[in-house]
Amino acid sequence: MFEIVLKMCERPMMLLDEVLSAMTIDVELFSLCQMAPRGWLDMPNSGSASLHHVMNGSGALHLGKGRSYPLTAGDLALVPAGARHSIGALDGRFVSFANCQPAELGLTHHRTGPEGEDEGLMVLCARLSVGLHGAGTVIDLLRGPVVEPAGATHLIALIVAELTQPAPGSRAQIKALLLYLIVAALRRSAARHDPGTDWLVALADRRLWPALAAVIANPGADHSVESMADTVGMSRARFAARFRESFGTSPMQIVRDLRLQHAARLLLDGTEGIARVAERVGFSSRSHFSQAFEARYGISPGRYGRAAGVAEGPGLGLTGKRPA
Repeated sequence: MFEIVLKMCERPMMLLDEVLSAMTIDVELFSLCQMAPRGWLDMPNSGSASLHHVMNGSGALHLGKGRSYPLTAGDLALVPAGARHSIGALDGRFVSFANCQPAELGLTHHRTGPEGEDEGLMVLCARLSVGLHGAGTVIDLLRGPVVEPAGATHLIALIVAELTQPAPGSRAQIKALLLYLIVAALRRSAARHDPGTDWLVALADRRLWPALAAVIANPGADHSVESMADTVGMSRARFAARFRESFGTSPMQIVRDLRLQHAARLLLDGTEGIARVAERVGFSSRSHFSQAFEARYGISPGRYGRAAGVAEGPGLGLTGKRPA
């Protein structure tokens, strides 16, 4: 009896091991952000997930609707794609503000406050994508931030060395080092059963991968529970039950979440109006889309697009008030 219970306890870890072993990573942009003791850094809206590693100091990661997560030296923060967020050196009144503008596989240095002022927080920032062989860009399933001690700060030093002194193979080295850090953070979060990473164990159900991959690849397509069930050769009822059992939510809720994330990417692109974006991501009503988007991101689609225009603008602006 004890042996059977032991095997049952081991099974989730075996499934998680399979998922983490199949993960891939691609990295896009890096910057080194240095803040004064009361500095505040607005991160640009991004269609990719954001990674922040606190190299020195302490502060907080701020997301919409008043959500804040404390940060200290050595912490690693993974933020979902599309999520508007900022990093503050300290809670309280902030006097120096900036927009972070990453550089492609090189280090752009950003600083709030005048030269010579005491350092409050130094953060290495990157944009990245995490995939799974056969299931697409699974980092899009991340619903909330993951904040974990990196536990291997010497690897960050190696990444910075590759960025500051690039050589043949630097990209491969950086990807390998980051994958180690991401896997370590995700498995610790999953081991605690954090709601934001429940999808990691759920991904071990390979039978659901084709349906999930189809939605990730084209969120705006005419997906339904029936079409997803057909993709994997199941009945509608069986597929819906199995999906809920694995992911803890309905298939169409995942579709809705991925559609809103895709909408955020389209709004960042800035080439199409809100009505067209709503149509492209599968919403028949602009007002319904706007309500769903604001509920998810804490800001209307119009304001999100305008804020993206400010954040993605050229240069690094330092002002006496937070950018809109």
